[in-house]
Amino acid sequence: MLSTRRLSTDWMYPCLNALSTLFSLCIAMVMGWGLPGCDSKEPQSFSTNASPESSSSQIASNEFPYTFTDRLNRKVTIRNRPERIISLNPSTTELLFAIGAESKLVGRTEYCNFPEGASKIPIVGKGTIEGISREAILAARPDVILFKWDSHQALIETFEPLGIPLIGIGPESVDELLSEAELLGRLTGTKANANHFTDRFASQLKRLQQLVADIAPSQRARVFYEVWDDPLMTAGPESFIGQLLSLANAENIFADVQARYPRVSREALVQRNPDVILAPTTHSQKVDVQKMALRPGWGEMLAVKNQRIHVIDGDLVSRCGPRMLSALHEIIRAVYPEVAPKLPVDESIVAPNPSGSKP
Repeated sequence: MLSTRRLSTDWMYPCLNALSTLFSLCIAMVMGWGLPGCDSKEPQSFSTNASPESSSSQIASNEFPYTFTDRLNRKVTIRNRPERIISLNPSTTELLFAIGAESKLVGRTEYCNFPEGASKIPIVGKGTIEGISREAILAARPDVILFKWDSHQALIETFEPLGIPLIGIGPESVDELLSEAELLGRLTGTKANANHFTDRFASQLKRLQQLVADIAPSQRARVFYEVWDDPLMTAGPESFIGQLLSLANAENIFADVQARYPRVSREALVQRNPDVILAPTTHSQKVDVQKMALRPGWGEMLAVKNQRIHVIDGDLVSRCGPRMLSALHEIIRAVYPEVAPKLPVDESIVAPNPSGSKP
């Protein structure tokens, strides 16, 4: 029988939009939050009514009220700097720590489990909308609630009438991650930290990509990423995990499937015959590589014949947050072992500012 692993809730949080160039991101950060939204059903980039011509002194003296458009294409106005923040998205919680704004957190979900300091923040529920406690949120007296744009929309009608601002948030690509860092830096008064984070992140990402840039198309590893085993699911090219594979210069064998997390058949997997299989750990159960190799038909694949089923950290690869560099680091190490000796060994290279202290 096939083994069945319960999927971590965090796989619901990966990123959607295709990767824009970092050069364009830098222009966007200099020019301000002027990225227009399109269809309200699609995630939006943050935009603001701030004038790009405003001097730094003018901005500093007029930071609030601050109006911008969130990921659900909603116009949100924050009247005063929030001092009590609830984050319902693990990657956003990590980002608040990364820019030194963790002292403002008064609530989180139980899946917001990194860095270590997050354990000291009260839990207001689980990751799903059904698991969020209205009573716990009200008891925390938040000035603002940061909710996952595609998972927690129902909270708007619950808390907005009570005068609590809600921001649809949750990055799904590199440039969205860095844009969110800038937004959070402005809201929390940690802009200098946020700017340092975005600069360092971009530099470190470029360094990792350079290590695999010279791998010829004919030499690229063909990879299958198993999101879930029953039914068998993988990561499409537009998912955050699909983007990580692309950044690692690996070939996703299901790159022609447009769904973010499509179901695939065993026959299709065996026919596409991956060189490498990546299997993430979950909260509930460890991955048994030997059992995976014994699944019907799997013994025919190169990845199994060459013992190239690799277990990777499910939290890292499912969260578009500060540890994205760690996720890319881990994927490159598994897919291209010959590159491993060249990978950075300094933990600060792959996990920027994990303590949340000022860099």
